[in-house]
Amino acid sequence: MKAFTKILMIMFAMIMCSCSDSDNEAMAQNTLPQKMYITIDGVSQSVTLYDNAATRELVNKLQDGSVTVTLNSSGGFEIWGALGFSLPTSNEQITAQPGDVILYNGSNICIMYGSNSWSYTRLGHIDGLSESELRTFLKAGESNISVTLSLRPSYPQPSSKTLLVYFSYTNHCHEIAQSLASQIDADMLRIYPADKNQQYEANGYAIGMQLLEAINANPNSADSYPDIDPVAVPLDEYDTFIIVTPLWWSKMAAILQTYLFHHGAEMAGKNVGLIVSSHSSGISGVVADAERLIPNAEWMGEALWINNANHSNRAALIENWLTDINYSAISTIIEDINTDSHAGPSGIFNLSGQRLTKAPESGIYIENGIKKIATKR
Repeated sequence: MKAFTKILMIMFAMIMCSCSDSDNEAMAQNTLPQKMYITIDGVSQSVTLYDNAATRELVNKLQDGSVTVTLNSSGGFEIWGALGFSLPTSNEQITAQPGDVILYNGSNICIMYGSNSWSYTRLGHIDGLSESELRTFLKAGESNISVTLSLRPSYPQPSSKTLLVYFSYTNHCHEIAQSLASQIDADMLRIYPADKNQQYEANGYAIGMQLLEAINANPNSADSYPDIDPVAVPLDEYDTFIIVTPLWWSKMAAILQTYLFHHGAEMAGKNVGLIVSSHSSGISGVVADAERLIPNAEWMGEALWINNANHSNRAALIENWLTDINYSAISTIIEDINTDSHAGPSGIFNLSGQRLTKAPESGIYIENGIKKIATKR
């Protein structure tokens, strides 16, 4: 009897797994190619949309421009409020999960940071955030939260002198960027591929490898690089850049290479730091890509390597790295020389505070408390 019961349990588990796989496959097939973006306090997160009448109409509306709504925390599991317009419903009794974006009663949007069972119409799911990160992003527990829905991510207006630029596919680089942003005053710029449906890891990262091979074959041609979403952040507002990138086949991820191919020259003469995330491979190839794509940068020490074995310890690794590159001294000097008063010690200094015997031929330096930029001719 026990053996028979065990066989029944195994058969039931197999049926449940089969159903789960079918559900996952159906979900993958039932999504729109178009992404939506939710922006709160200048930070944008992408949303994978379900394909139904509500989302198709919502996308059509957002093609005319972004929509901003005011949402409030409710029930300890969501922020919600009126959209200001109605969408067609296809309600079903579901248990919404953290990250789900839901239509309620046809004219209200709910964004979940917890779970709740109710009759909803699914709109989508926020990509790549843990439950704790969702609570922070959605300002869980607060009221009058301004939330913008759009088909393009918003980019920050410069409020800091450091810009953190990153691309994240598996979410590891996003977690690294969040840990870094919690330790320094920096604006964040996340780079998104134009094609949101690519599975770069499929068939042993065959697609990712093809993208890298195209770049390697002709690295000086814009046609070699995959398309990314448009970026409109003015880099001349920043003095320091920190690049956070994943490693693909010992190279910098192709998506971030595209951004740096077009904008790396704007970082010339400025402070640049590099953080690389990989499973276990060494990062020398990524460092070489960065040096090629950001010519004449003032590199802030060695790149930080965060791998699968020490990813959970990233906060401490970043803290130590910031100390090693003397980031606090660099940011203090930059802050001082961007104030209205340019009074400072006489002499010539680099951005690390070291006295120079003469002005450099290229790059940023400080002379008698005034920031100057030298260009080698």
